[in-house]
Amino acid sequence: MSDEKQYRVYVCGGSTCTPKGRDALLRALEDALWACQIDGAVDVRVSGCQDRCDYAPNLTIWPGPYHYSRLTPAAVRQIVERHLRGGQPVAELLTGEEARR
Repeated sequence: MSDEKQYRVYVCGGSTCTPKGRDALLRALEDALWACQIDGAVDVRVSGCQDRCDYAPNLTIWPGPYHYSRLTPAAVRQIVERHLRGGQPVAELLTGEEARR
């Protein structure tokens, strides 16, 4: 059996995202992964700045990259259910290169 995870999720731990709710997003992410019973398939990490500070808080999913911004705990639960469990990125929450500073 392989230890390879299906997804890697990087929650931004930069100086803008952290005070804008990083800890609450991380808790919501871990709770939703557990509730959907896919916590074993997803590697969750806190990253450095993702260079999308004007759109904080942010997370990135690999394979991808899929960049999600302006997140709330409810949005994170939607990402877990639709993208990580269902395989369909949540288009209305994605941000492109225009979000980079």
